[in-house]
Amino acid sequence: MAVMHTAIDTYAQPLLTAYANRQVFAADPATGPADSATAYAVQGAVWYAIAGDARPTAWKVAAPTRDDTPLTAPIQPQRVVIGSDAPAVFPANALIGLGVEAEIAVCLGHDLPVRATPYTRAEIQSAVASLHVAIELVDTRLADPQAAGPEWRLADSLQNGGLVIGSAIPVATDLSGPTVRITWGGQVQVDAIGKQPLDDLFYCLPWLVSHSGGLHAGDFITTGSWTGMHPVGLPAEVKVEFVGIGTAEVRLR
Repeated sequence: MAVMHTAIDTYAQPLLTAYANRQVFAADPATGPADSATAYAVQGAVWYAIAGDARPTAWKVAAPTRDDTPLTAPIQPQRVVIGSDAPAVFPANALIGLGVEAEIAVCLGHDLPVRATPYTRAEIQSAVASLHVAIELVDTRLADPQAAGPEWRLADSLQNGGLVIGSAIPVATDLSGPTVRITWGGQVQVDAIGKQPLDDLFYCLPWLVSHSGGLHAGDFITTGSWTGMHPVGLPAEVKVEFVGIGTAEVRLR
């Protein structure tokens, strides 16, 4: 049965209020989106209210395991900042809280339109123009994301607060077991061997092409954390370094 638009608006409104007021709300799974289709519709309603008809040009996508259907959320255009080899600047007052994840994002070099036959890994890889060290800024509009349940978390854009794009690295870069360092507060807070999500950076992309209605040249896709999520106080200056590979850095002021 189709979900009434009034229900979608009912679920979207507290998220929009949380964005506007920078204040979390208590989300009850019993009175929220009942399934992923509804949660994605809420994502769409929130997107339209904030970004209008703008097409997403950045996505986050991930899956807990290869046996799970991936989950995704478009990243609002004003929350994508490109720092290249210099620190990016992101307004701290756009966030309620902050967690950071060290990630590798892909940037497409040509379009991937939807088609009946899923793209192969080789086709996806050949469409990628560059890889980028990235920082996902994790934020949530939910007072207790775990208690809220998976559909509220999906509706809440998978707790995305923003994406920082750092230095470009070649597609052929060896990403096996890199040392990942994350610095904030003037100190190295994380120094660990990074693990590639699902052991394959491109694993979820064929699914994303279908789900999103096609991807375009210049789109960025980030595919999950290499060391977990790390809470950080605001304001902050954060640097993520894949040692010997590249960096991303952001000032949240």
